[in-house]
Amino acid sequence: MRVRLLEELERAARRAVTLIAAPAGYGKTTVVAQWLASESAPANVAWISLDTSDNDPARLWTQIATALERAGCTVARDTTGFVAAGGYDMQAVVLPKIVDAIAAFGEHITVLIDDFHMIRAVECNEQIDFFVKHLPANAHLVLISRADPALRLGRLRAAGQLSEIRADDLAFNFQEASTLLVSDGIELSREAVSELMHRTEGWPAGLYLAALTLTGRADATEFVHHFSGSNRFIGDYLTEEVLSRQSQEIRNFILSVSILDRFSAPLCDYLNETRHSASILRDLKHTNLFLIPLDSEERWFRFHHLFGAVARSALETEEPDWAAKLHGRAAEWLSENGFVDAAVEHALAAGDVEHAAYLVNASWLRYFDAGLGNTVRRWLRVLDASAADQSTAYVVTAAWMAALSGNTKQMDQRLAELSNASGNGPLPDGTRSVESVIALIRGLFGFGGPVDMQAAATRAAELETNGGNPWFAVANTALGHASYVMGDLDKAVGVLQKAASSEATPALIGILALAAQSLAEAELGQYNRSRKSAVEAMEVVESRSLHALPSVSLAFTALGRSQATSGDIEQAMATLEHGLNLRRKIPGLSPWPTMHHLLVMSEVAIMAGDLQLARQLLDEATTLIRQYQQGMARMISRLEAVQKTLRARQSGDGHVEALTARETEVLRRLSGPLSLGEIASELYLSPNTVKTHTASLYRKLGARSRSEAVKIGRERLLI
Repeated sequence: MRVRLLEELERAARRAVTLIAAPAGYGKTTVVAQWLASESAPANVAWISLDTSDNDPARLWTQIATALERAGCTVARDTTGFVAAGGYDMQAVVLPKIVDAIAAFGEHITVLIDDFHMIRAVECNEQIDFFVKHLPANAHLVLISRADPALRLGRLRAAGQLSEIRADDLAFNFQEASTLLVSDGIELSREAVSELMHRTEGWPAGLYLAALTLTGRADATEFVHHFSGSNRFIGDYLTEEVLSRQSQEIRNFILSVSILDRFSAPLCDYLNETRHSASILRDLKHTNLFLIPLDSEERWFRFHHLFGAVARSALETEEPDWAAKLHGRAAEWLSENGFVDAAVEHALAAGDVEHAAYLVNASWLRYFDAGLGNTVRRWLRVLDASAADQSTAYVVTAAWMAALSGNTKQMDQRLAELSNASGNGPLPDGTRSVESVIALIRGLFGFGGPVDMQAAATRAAELETNGGNPWFAVANTALGHASYVMGDLDKAVGVLQKAASSEATPALIGILALAAQSLAEAELGQYNRSRKSAVEAMEVVESRSLHALPSVSLAFTALGRSQATSGDIEQAMATLEHGLNLRRKIPGLSPWPTMHHLLVMSEVAIMAGDLQLARQLLDEATTLIRQYQQGMARMISRLEAVQKTLRARQSGDGHVEALTARETEVLRRLSGPLSLGEIASELYLSPNTVKTHTASLYRKLGARSRSEAVKIGRERLLI
């Protein structure tokens, strides 16, 4: 226990940010772990240990938010979904919520990020800068890094908000080195200790390794005299010495586990086909053999980076075939236990590119549905660098991600490759065949126009008949939406209900199905059902915190239309504006949700009296609709109906007076068979009051009869 450094950490905690920066082997994590185990430790700690996969905003902030949750600071009901959904606008959506959650926590909390040098992405560093700038007074951020992070450190220094612990601070002094050696039973003269300090320059890893190497040696002083070189050379040399002094069983265990960035006893057991890894890990920890716990329960560990690197080098040099086998077994265990990122890396290290592509294809839908599309794209970039890009599983995943990103050129290229692919059996992601994949993509996104979209969706629904499979819901959502586009509203509603009610329906597909169903029901005049479907779609959006995801924009289309129909024009415009902003985040996405949204929003803009906005929206909708020649009769009819309404308003004074909520209720009942007296009874109003409301709504609509009022009301989406 290095008391000097513990006191330094305690003083550092009085400032907003503590940076612990030093090269490998300076005991950064070890000292912090000792601090957290001491009497002066902070009461609430959110510890995040990063690896290469966290160099992605969604992964990074999911890690941080999850660690805060474990420390008792609640960020969201569904942390992963909330962070992933805000990935398109992290600073505006996710970070303020995390900052607010910390401030509301009340108690002091330490957010500790280990291995921060893993973060190289510019956007991640910018977001950490934002987080630091808005850090609540009850929070303390600790960054552990091998190098200075790309943050605005000068600003923090100038403001007196930064504490720094560097290599010089972490280096052992003479007294600490002497204490370490004595505690390990090593007797050296004062001169020999001084020489060892000179050789290692107080480098903690070098001293720890030297202590392990010197234990039990009769020639300890002579040994000190005869080694020299850089820290890396000393580290490699001493680590090899430490490894050579272990029993064959322990040495084999260390070499095998060295392929893993982090490991647990069950993983080690599977890797080595044994059952006593927990005991070995416990012994290694007690002998201080550079084993670092990664959680308070000590279920997960890693080796000191230097020690692990030398052990891994020894393994790959001595037993390259064994190393490949170990990577393969690691990929198996990690994939079976949900660690797909690491599993892909180990499959590639094993030279099994087919398995890596299989893992990515088997997992992509689950990750994308959780809002982790960036992670899937990173996997594809990794596979791009290998022969895996020839795999059917890889091409299928790449085709889906191209379609979801609006990259039609790449999508067409991938679909062409799949058309020539051999074999037509089930795929890892659960789709029935390559033919089904092609039909699903063409049917769901509709880039080829409505005729192609409907034909492809019909074929997909014929192929994907298993209601317990997510692709059943995808196929029927595609078919239901295509039916809505073509004007077959009854079929659309029936098929979309089937898609939305499946237990296996992915969240994003369920939202799309319910939203499209709401639009079809509204067009059929089933306004209560339409409102219910729109609300259900938004409930999924809210439960998964998906408000910032462009792919859920159609839920805002349906909700906005429903709100306008209920007479809440102001709220409807706010809802529709949010939906339009979402859709504009990624140019090139499937054009159909955009068309539907522009038509609905232009109609509501007319109702709100914003005729200039309505014209702009209709111009954009016209451009999108006119790009397709066949199968567009119903879409053109919808467009022309709104254009007619706009012309009617423009021919007047340009002002549209909105109906009151009560007038809207009366108008809805006018569309049915009830007499004015029966409407009065149903609404608990007097007949004279209903007559007054009727006269008023006639005036506002410019109608001269009941049938004309109903017709205009339907054109304006009021009923």
